[in-house]
Amino acid sequence: MPIKAVTCHVAVCDVCGTHYGSDRADECAVHSTTREAVVEAVHADPEWLVTTDGRVICLLGDPDHQVALDALLPPAPEAVCDGQTALDV
Repeated sequence: MPIKAVTCHVAVCDVCGTHYGSDRADECAVHSTTREAVVEAVHADPEWLVTTDGRVICLLGDPDHQVALDALLPPAPEAVCDGQTALDV
């Protein structure tokens, strides 16, 4: 019986390490032959996110994932209103 090495691509959450398509460690993840195919599959899933810099994040909603998502947001704009005096905080 011949044995052949096969390369595949699997999306893995940058926060928790969950493999795309598996909810448990004993489940088989979604495998694709190209990186582009994995990215396309993850983009189509509303429970996963691919960032512009290539990070993959599952959207579990726990504090660790929320910190990672918050880090992607731009800083809050400074509120400036004419005629108001700044308070010492």
